[in-house]
Amino acid sequence: MREHRVIRILLSAHPYLVKMSELTAQLGLSERTVRDIIRALERSGEHHGFRIKMIRGQGYQLHVVDESSFAHYQEQGQFNSSLIDPDNKEDRQRYLLFYMLQSNSFTSMEKLAEQMGISRSTIISDLKEVEQRLANFSLILNRRAHYGMRIEGEEQNYRRAFSHFVLNNSEFIKPAEEFEQFQREFDADGLQAYLLQVLREKELKISDVFLNNIVTHLFILLYRVTKHNFIVSGQTMPKTPEPLYRDIAVKVAAWIHKFYEISLPNDEIDYLALHISGKTVMEHVSAEKKEQLREGISTILQRLDKEFLTSFDEDEHLREALLLHMFPLLNRLYYNLQLNNPLVEDVYSQYANVFVISFRFAEIIEEEYGFRMSRDEAGYVALHFATHLERMKQRKLEQFKRIAVICSTGGGSAQLIRLKLESVFPNASVITASENEMDDIVTKPIDLILTTVPLEEHIITDKPVIHIKHLLDDSEIHRIKEIIAIQINHSQPSYKFIDFKELFRPELFHLSESDNYIELLTNCCEEIVQYGFAEKEFVEQVIARERKFTTIYTNGVAGPHPMRMSGIKDCINVTLLQKPIMNEGKQVQFIFVINLRAGQLFLHKEISKLLLMMMEKDEIRKALLQVRSFEQFMIEIEKLL
Repeated sequence: MREHRVIRILLSAHPYLVKMSELTAQLGLSERTVRDIIRALERSGEHHGFRIKMIRGQGYQLHVVDESSFAHYQEQGQFNSSLIDPDNKEDRQRYLLFYMLQSNSFTSMEKLAEQMGISRSTIISDLKEVEQRLANFSLILNRRAHYGMRIEGEEQNYRRAFSHFVLNNSEFIKPAEEFEQFQREFDADGLQAYLLQVLREKELKISDVFLNNIVTHLFILLYRVTKHNFIVSGQTMPKTPEPLYRDIAVKVAAWIHKFYEISLPNDEIDYLALHISGKTVMEHVSAEKKEQLREGISTILQRLDKEFLTSFDEDEHLREALLLHMFPLLNRLYYNLQLNNPLVEDVYSQYANVFVISFRFAEIIEEEYGFRMSRDEAGYVALHFATHLERMKQRKLEQFKRIAVICSTGGGSAQLIRLKLESVFPNASVITASENEMDDIVTKPIDLILTTVPLEEHIITDKPVIHIKHLLDDSEIHRIKEIIAIQINHSQPSYKFIDFKELFRPELFHLSESDNYIELLTNCCEEIVQYGFAEKEFVEQVIARERKFTTIYTNGVAGPHPMRMSGIKDCINVTLLQKPIMNEGKQVQFIFVINLRAGQLFLHKEISKLLLMMMEKDEIRKALLQVRSFEQFMIEIEKLL
């Protein structure tokens, strides 16, 4: 059964590669087990016309080398695309949603249990969580005696759920026959080409992601209309769409009628117009509208600057980027047509620091405009803040005009260091000096001192000092950049560089066998408050943050943090669970509760990198699970720094 699931995942992703981290997350297995399964598949593939190709650092891909053998392999039941793993609760629930969303009719519980090869009691248990997932889309599971069950709700909510659970399903589950036939006949390329042509004629710009989103909407729209399910006027359209967007929708509707012989009702055309208005950028927005929104964005950025000790409102590039993003975003929020974000998990794990900002941005949007942003929409906004922080890091490097390098070896070694540093600090003059010249160096107008030797205790300087290696390889250069980004703030001239290891403390380290994630998280947060590292509101902030957008990443790693950075003293509370526990369908075993002071966004980024290493490398997680004391934990952490 596990081999079948790996084949399904690789087939559903084809022709793209699937990362090992994605396989372990979807299968709920360790890297070692997945590798064993892949080795078994490689042996099986030799006799059945397929092979698994692995590209180091990128992932795995299925190659069918003999179509007839592979088809026979499927026909003989050694691989059945409709199978699910009956022992995997997540797999079962995905199948239930996938199947029922494609059906207009009532389906009996007995029929579903038979199809899935599970008991009626298991179905009943799974349906409780399925109903919770449907509730997130304002849908219900209507149960009728002697008939069965059917998903019901307003049509626009049904279509959002259909997109999420059917079109974005990562498992290779065989669709219903009618739906499969519709997929084969749908000409996505032709429709996309025509839509692009019309948008250019109207001087509208659109990104590839947004264009694909509109085509996906049209696919769902047409499938639902063929099943006689329509948008009802008044459900989602409190006002008529602007003439420009309705004209585009009318043209698309005419194309659909010509090629599919399907006539769209006026309400469907209006709904399509709203989708287009929320995903395109109009070149000629009125100056009055622009200025009004620009002032609103500036007010939000000023609030963020005050809370996070940042300088977002001073960045003209950021303000203009958000201005262009906000026009279609507010339209989407107004009509509840929020986008799916295919990159949200990657962005979330790699830029957890800017998600703190982005979620706060979403809170203020809700306060000011009354619209609630989804996690996916917050992911798009997070990219703008990530770009800003990278730009600020580069500006910090450019501020250093005079840099002194203290090197004990001198000669060629010092010159090599100087040449490498000049590429990092483009506007700086770099001088080299020996250890015995240090007393003289500290009296000169130097902006930064880099030294390969420890400073003598009698040497006192108010200039920033970074200890560096003799050999400046790429990793060392990166470390220097990050130290500057994290610690050097000329508005607050304190140049004491924090040792990353100081974030971890023995009183905030635990080995646990708890089976309740929220309860465990609450205890960890209360402990941080008890030791004086955070205010009382910290507990409520973290739990609210977790309930709104979970911080459980892949492979059991979690990095909970509050909605706002307001710590008294930076620290991380660590809990290693002997056995993984589940929360909202996600497995967790390594919990790092992050408590940072305002202004520590770059430090948060470094913590995120540590968590990302844990997510990606099975050997790191295995080593941490062998830890039995804080001292052993710190030995493992030091290996990663």
